[in-house]
Amino acid sequence: MQLTYQKTKKQSTIVYGEILSASIKPEMFQNKHIIVVTNQRYYDRFFEKIQHIFSPQPIDWYVCSNLIYGNNVRELMDILDFLGRFPPNKEYLFIAFGNEGVIQLTGFVQKTTILPGDFWVLPTTLRAFAVAIVEDRFICKQPMEMLLIEKNLPEKIFLDQTIVAGQKDGKLVDLQTFIRIGLVHDYAFLQTLFKNFPNKKQVQGTSFMAFVEQLTTSYQLASKEIEDFGKIFEEAFYLTTNGHFLSENMKRFLGVMLHLFWNLEIIDSSFRIKNFMIWLKHLGFPILFPEQISVAEYLQNVLHLQKKYPQLVVLAEIGTIGREQSMTEKQLIKVMEQYQKMIAEI
Repeated sequence: MQLTYQKTKKQSTIVYGEILSASIKPEMFQNKHIIVVTNQRYYDRFFEKIQHIFSPQPIDWYVCSNLIYGNNVRELMDILDFLGRFPPNKEYLFIAFGNEGVIQLTGFVQKTTILPGDFWVLPTTLRAFAVAIVEDRFICKQPMEMLLIEKNLPEKIFLDQTIVAGQKDGKLVDLQTFIRIGLVHDYAFLQTLFKNFPNKKQVQGTSFMAFVEQLTTSYQLASKEIEDFGKIFEEAFYLTTNGHFLSENMKRFLGVMLHLFWNLEIIDSSFRIKNFMIWLKHLGFPILFPEQISVAEYLQNVLHLQKKYPQLVVLAEIGTIGREQSMTEKQLIKVMEQYQKMIAEI
């Protein structure tokens, strides 16, 4: 299956529902020198598969760490040093094969390098796919602290179900991506997720490929609002002592939850938040606020970040984007109290 995704004047072709060897044809990369940027875990697992798909074209690999925010200054310096040995009189194909950090790094480098070539993405998760269709490509000084930014959509995105389905430990991360879409942009979609995934078994045993078109449509209409939802709360964990007790994805998840609770604090909503939280707990999401993290310090860091995020997305209702509004200290304290009270009850 094929979709066309457009943002401003840029356009991407998305191919999904097929294995890579069926969707990537030799004429697509003929006479191009291929540079694959990937994570260590995907290099170890899929090196031979990727080599075979692009044979007999020459392939050079650049292997990054497995970190989500691997698109940092040091990695940028290292990949530029790596690319320095390639002549600029050839045509290149830059392929990001991996997580969101790899996609950000590859997209930024392809846009700024003197080496002429195209930019493709082979996402390994649906979260990575979502990042691929957001225009901004950035390099971080620290996690979530952008230092350099360029706009660059990939020319082609190939989503291989057999690769995505193999990431069992990433199923909740992908589902989290869909849940945020439902909360921010499409309540009917959130209800669909609730009905289709009543337990862990359904999550692990069901392909998410049926939702690719929904994800694509939602991001085409509201990618900024969806991606921004929860950011201030997520970033505060990186600034807080013992924030490392939460993985990068757990920080993001709790960030979305706290933003949701803040929204419910300032709007009149009939959303059944308790049932929603019970569902998330039942699926295995990490809803607890870690006891190793000081609530007071964390809240101070959220307030400090208001200089960076002065206006936050406010939902008119769950699934409907409304206005933007600043957050008060009183609201923030109440949000944390309400969140912890509800977690204790369920």
